[in-house]
Amino acid sequence: MADTLPTSLNAGLAHIRATATDILANKSVLVRSLEDFHVSTRHDKLLTLEIEKLLATILSEKAEEGYALAVVGKSGAGKTHAINHVLDKHPAFKPFMVGVNELQICMRVRTPPVCSTKSLGVAILQHVGYPLSRSKMNEIEIWRLVREQLKRREIRIIYLDEAQHVLKAKKSVTEVTDTIKSLMQDPTWPIWIIMSGIPKMLEVIEGDGDHQLERRSRVIRIGDLTEEDFKTIIAIVKAIAARVSFTIGFPLNTEFVSRMIHGGMSLQGMVIQLIKLSVEAAIWDPKEAETRTVRFDHFVEGYRRLCDCGDDTNVFLRKDWRDIVREVSDDGKLTTELVGS
Repeated sequence: MADTLPTSLNAGLAHIRATATDILANKSVLVRSLEDFHVSTRHDKLLTLEIEKLLATILSEKAEEGYALAVVGKSGAGKTHAINHVLDKHPAFKPFMVGVNELQICMRVRTPPVCSTKSLGVAILQHVGYPLSRSKMNEIEIWRLVREQLKRREIRIIYLDEAQHVLKAKKSVTEVTDTIKSLMQDPTWPIWIIMSGIPKMLEVIEGDGDHQLERRSRVIRIGDLTEEDFKTIIAIVKAIAARVSFTIGFPLNTEFVSRMIHGGMSLQGMVIQLIKLSVEAAIWDPKEAETRTVRFDHFVEGYRRLCDCGDDTNVFLRKDWRDIVREVSDDGKLTTELVGS
């Protein structure tokens, strides 16, 4: 029997849009505006500066080798989001046309969960859309193709997200680092590497036997939030609420901000996610349809959604809230269970 399914991949979305009430459609606009809103921090300025330096080095046409820019921080710190925002915002990273081909100077690859030399090469080839045959190719053949494709497509920068996965390789990590170095040292087409990951990722750089990769790396550390960031966090709360034309209906005092930062594990990305979830709770609260006010209980709901907790372990409700300590999973999510429970 012939396949008669529609070819459009957006038919289901069109159906939802056609059947949505005005209220649902309006809330969808608010939720999307909330998700799209980027909160600029001091890390954005630092990242932008380093990206500018990297581009200037390429533009000089005098660099015989590329180098690595390593961005490290705990899961939930907001590394990936910050890097992607800087890359998306900079005009040099926009697609450009050469004849009928659309090209980009940078490719973004999520490092394979168990990253061997071969799996990384395959991931790069798959990302550029190279048709891999079913016949088995060895690592030498794969990386010959990688170098060929990078040059043909004029890719000069590779962003490797979750680069700590390299440490899970069954073989020596040195094999992967040597391969990355060889890309940077290619005399005909040097590559610059941006990599992000948890602090353990630095072992990839430091584990290089002759320390060449370490010498060719710039490191940016995204650290924990402290009391010095309180004013910035308060401004962020107000800015996120204002994004959807809401106001904060209770005092943002030191006690509240302390609870919020603790609930977000002092991680910038996690705290911003908590704020957005809380404002979203206000959007869906029928009581606030007219007043458009974010209340304290919306933050209670935001934290509950962040970690699927009960009132007894909600950082905004418990008196001994400092005793509520959770873990952050590798994918940047808070665990439901408390540490030590």
